[in-house]
Amino acid sequence: MPKTSRFLAWLRAVGAVMSERGQAFTRKIHALGIDESTLLIGFAVAIGAAVGLAVIVFYKLIDLTQYLALSAAGGLRGIGSLSIVVVVVVGLSLTRLLVKYGANDSDGENIPDVTRAVVKRGGIIHPFPVAIKTAGAAMAIGVGGSVGAEGPVAVAGAALGSQIGRFFRSSPVRLRVLVACGSAAGISAAFNAPIAGVFFSLEKVLGTFGVSAFPPILVASVIAAVISRAWLGSAPVVEIPEQYGIGSAGELVLYAALGIVTGLVAVFYTRGMYAAHDLLDRFKSTWARLIVAGLVVASLNIVFRADLWGQGHATVNIGIIGAREAYFLIALAFAKLIATSMTVAATRVGGVFTPALFIGATLGGGLATAASGLLPGFTIVPEAFALVGMAGLVAGATHAPLTAIMIVFEMTNDYDLILPLMLTGAIAYITARRIHPHSIYSEWLVRKGEKIAFGRDTALLERLDVRSCYNPDPHVIGETATVPQILKAIGASTQTEFPVVDGELHFLGMLTYGDLRTVIAESDSLGEVVLAGDLASSEYESVSLDDDLRTALQRLGVRGSHHIPVMAEKDSQKLVGLISRQEIFAAYDRALLIETGGSL
Repeated sequence: MPKTSRFLAWLRAVGAVMSERGQAFTRKIHALGIDESTLLIGFAVAIGAAVGLAVIVFYKLIDLTQYLALSAAGGLRGIGSLSIVVVVVVGLSLTRLLVKYGANDSDGENIPDVTRAVVKRGGIIHPFPVAIKTAGAAMAIGVGGSVGAEGPVAVAGAALGSQIGRFFRSSPVRLRVLVACGSAAGISAAFNAPIAGVFFSLEKVLGTFGVSAFPPILVASVIAAVISRAWLGSAPVVEIPEQYGIGSAGELVLYAALGIVTGLVAVFYTRGMYAAHDLLDRFKSTWARLIVAGLVVASLNIVFRADLWGQGHATVNIGIIGAREAYFLIALAFAKLIATSMTVAATRVGGVFTPALFIGATLGGGLATAASGLLPGFTIVPEAFALVGMAGLVAGATHAPLTAIMIVFEMTNDYDLILPLMLTGAIAYITARRIHPHSIYSEWLVRKGEKIAFGRDTALLERLDVRSCYNPDPHVIGETATVPQILKAIGASTQTEFPVVDGELHFLGMLTYGDLRTVIAESDSLGEVVLAGDLASSEYESVSLDDDLRTALQRLGVRGSHHIPVMAEKDSQKLVGLISRQEIFAAYDRALLIETGGSL
């Protein structure tokens, strides 16, 4: 471990020197009169090229690992199918050890973690744990683990974008755009789908379709696709023997039904993913978790053989759809779901997007094969339903319908399927969201106690907390104050709402002008009888010092309040101050000025 610390210290020192040189280079660029938009495009080109090359290296690492794994299985041929068990369990164990000791046992460095970095950390992503977990994902895929390649490459791309931006000491606004460029480039290079890469980055990373961010993201995505195509070829990721389309408008009813089914299964996929985490967490020993997960994955690999093994690298072989029975395809879909959940839960690496494509394809093809004999009036082509099922499952699981539609369209180059793709994707998204409000990505954030809302305004409010702008010295009223004393106190204050407290500043309720209205007219007779504690309303919203300003603004809006009390801690009645809309908006304006004070 001391050697690792010295290595990291050396990396930080080198990074500091390179950052100084990068800043000097940026000053020279600005001195030449090059505007901000042109500079961003230049960064996008560099990010796209770097990510394209990184994806090629990643795929070669998967191929190398798979070759070694199959060679090891071949060397153990004497023990029969147990060779697969040994290879998978050992491979997943090595992956888990790599994450534990190389990435400090982090469960982050995934797509939702990138979203969190964009919204709450100004786009800062640390590259070293990302590199470790990217290598771990390649290892997991190569040894037969069921995870996707898209998550690691999108996160690696985002980390490259972040590192390039930090190298040139970019402002947080620019840094977030560069992170989005990297993630778009990763998806583009991985799936040979530059348009889908752009939509994915805008939908799931930035969370906004802002015009200023669009050109650099598009350029990075295109450059990455060009480089990956030069090495990996330009053929569609999913080879289809013919253009499918729809035979009649009536078939859209079946595609709508497919949208409902894929939406339901998408929710099952999301919940199953985290149920697997909960299941393995019941085992106190890491080795017990690895053995259980490895045995499950290995057993499924033995049962389904090549139909399941290695599908994290290539998405799906559409040829198996027409040649398989309905029950087999549906069983294969759920086998993939289980294997993916167990692999991700055990190793903490890999993506969930590519498995969703596989699950959707086998599920759609299986349902179509089963329905073809029951509905003779319709022309049902299982391969077409498999392709559309991919979009439905992805849209329902990720809550990114535009990305789902465009990625299947680009992966197949079949424009005739665009109508069922759009219909199924939209219905699957609506169905999944109505049943379960969180996507497979946002569920991870929710479990971390994070509430991420996209958009610059909400993101900025979430980065600020109540502690930064509340009023620690408000006018308060003691619980024993009489009406004349209350009127004297509020007459000297600009507040419109007042906390009522006891002698130890424990909060009892809020007192407003409306609460006083009923007794002011009779203040002569009731003035010494009615006390502040009697008038204070026990119906109020409050925040703690650690709540973010978006939460405070929402709670102010619950009752249309101008002020709400600030407590020392959650579930505490110890009053430490008040916060108002004016204070929230003033803090927001200051932060926005600081954040955009530099160039974009």
